[in-house]
Amino acid sequence: MIDEVAPERGPLAEEPMPARGARGSARRPRRMRRARPTVRSGSLAVALAAAILAGLALAFQGFARWAGEHPGWAVLLGLAAVPVLYALLRGMPHARDLRRAARAGMAEAEADALAATRTAPPVPVDEPAGPPTRAQEQAPLADAFPPGPEEPTLATPFHDGRTAPLPDPEAPDPYAPEPDASEPEPEPEAVALTAAELDALDLATLDFAALDPDSFEEAVAALCRRDGCADAETVGGAGDLGADVLATAPDGRRVVVQCKRYGPENKVGSQDLQRFGGTCWSVHGAQLAILVTTSEFTGPAAEYAESCGIRCVDGAALSAWAEGTAPAPWGPGATLS
Repeated sequence: MIDEVAPERGPLAEEPMPARGARGSARRPRRMRRARPTVRSGSLAVALAAAILAGLALAFQGFARWAGEHPGWAVLLGLAAVPVLYALLRGMPHARDLRRAARAGMAEAEADALAATRTAPPVPVDEPAGPPTRAQEQAPLADAFPPGPEEPTLATPFHDGRTAPLPDPEAPDPYAPEPDASEPEPEPEAVALTAAELDALDLATLDFAALDPDSFEEAVAALCRRDGCADAETVGGAGDLGADVLATAPDGRRVVVQCKRYGPENKVGSQDLQRFGGTCWSVHGAQLAILVTTSEFTGPAAEYAESCGIRCVDGAALSAWAEGTAPAPWGPGATLS
């Protein structure tokens, strides 16, 4: 057999070293580094770990509720979940690796920023301007602010079609009457009459609402005297305990009257009847209690009076009593209301 002789191999030629190019071509290998994918993978791992922990927390809450109802199954599931949790914890990146990846990324960012600063062209700086000359200081203001064009004038009023023009103000009518600037007429003062004057008057034509409170009580006492209560007298004042007129009826009953001079807008309420009912029977020993007013009674007041036996005389009934068209509260035909 013929031994094949391998061809002699000459000395290895030295391969030429690549020349270092400009600074921009030298930076290309830096961009091919593997540090940036490490940072991205570390960030994704951290986000994934946070999501897993949040899900585990929610699952643990639901599992705690379910375990309270099914303790046996809860123990079996807990034993089965131990290896799964262990595998997840083993697969999570360590804190040392995360810090190392973060530092590598920060170092690369700082290096790129420094290189960009070195390659940036210098920014030209304007030289400071010198002080203004005397001619510049004395320049007239008219040159700095030239006159503008004259504003056009409109021969007719302009309307844009969207806004209605306002009408011209009307001139005051010289024949219109001037407004009455006089003050309103004051209300007439209440009339004050004595018992003697009231006995001499015709009570059928008397306006009880025009009297003052004391004269109103005297007028009610005069009505009582006119219709058979000869000893009727007023006892109203401070400390009267709800009795304004005391009298004795023709049949011998003791009559206690309370007088309320109210306006038409103010009605006698149930509280007024309750105060009068609390004193007329027990304090004054009334056998017939009467409440007379120039106004009206409310519904609850009338109901309370009917339940307690107090006779109510409103403004209309008082006028009918004075005119003689209705009997006196103690006379025949008189009712409680």
